Amino acid sequence: MRQENTNLELYIKYTLKEDEITILSCKGYGATVTLPAKINGYPVRKIGAYAFSNPEKGLNMLLNIGEVLLERISGLKVPGGKEDYIYGLKLQEISLPESIEVIGEYAFYNCKELIRVNMPGGRIQIENGTFMNCEKLAYVNVKAAPDDLTSVKGILTELTSELCITFSHGEEKGAFLFPEYYEDAVENTPARIFRYLLYGAGYRYRQCFEEGRLDVLAYDMVFQSAEIQNIHETALRIAYLRLQYPYKLQESMKKQYLDFIALHMEKAVKLMISQDNIRGLIFLTGLGLMAEENFVHAQEEAVRAGRKECAGILLKERLRCYPPGEKKYEL
Repeated sequence: MRQENTNLELYIKYTLKEDEITILSCKGYGATVTLPAKINGYPVRKIGAYAFSNPEKGLNMLLNIGEVLLERISGLKVPGGKEDYIYGLKLQEISLPESIEVIGEYAFYNCKELIRVNMPGGRIQIENGTFMNCEKLAYVNVKAAPDDLTSVKGILTELTSELCITFSHGEEKGAFLFPEYYEDAVENTPARIFRYLLYGAGYRYRQCFEEGRLDVLAYDMVFQSAEIQNIHETALRIAYLRLQYPYKLQESMKKQYLDFIALHMEKAVKLMISQDNIRGLIFLTGLGLMAEENFVHAQEEAVRAGRKECAGILLKERLRCYPPGEKKYEL
């Protein structure tokens, strides 16, 4: 029988060297792991090689590791299930402690169900292949300001797929979408020379870092390229996130996002309806960019899609923005 949201245990195998801990594996229930900052008073500094992809392989690779220790952490509220090593297809979300400094090679390799990574700011060493084949990884939440020093660039270098990076520091918050890109090798057969071609705006967005810090203005300026504006859905999501969380958003850059949404308002609203994103729909209607006919078309779309709450919101906002005139009676 499965238990849901009960207090369960997490078993962590680790090594202790020079008063610092390297995590080798986790065993427990559920698909979400929150790693502790300390174990028995010692800081957790590193996630070992293959720790969440193939723990046994990681152990076999280590030489002279000394004693392998085991820590039992209880009182965790996680979805119930069979106690198992939490790795590979088992892992869906990982939260890293403030103390972490190194994520070992192939630590999350082939974690194909991993969706979200929560991590601190600061410089964290991302070793080779750390997030390789993490096909569903879509969200990285960082406890830092967008232009603080972080290891986000290292993660983006590992992955060519689309990633949404959310930064939060106190009251400050910023959300930045990094589109996917892919590369192709074209061979000049007679010369036996390969030429590598890059497709997609994602590569340009990944260059908007200076020594580990996101250059917010450089990020916003990439939006001016036809390469990104021709991908309407992705561009709309970029514009929406920057307007919703306008961290250091200059007026000229704000205008470019507003102009793009206004130009593609019906697509923007349809996107929110398809996702049943009530909050996003309220935000879009609140921008004051929708003509009455936009509301009419959007309501029809919401009804067709069976999104009753979206339809109700659209009706309410339509009446607020375009109240019906008073009826006049002639005697």
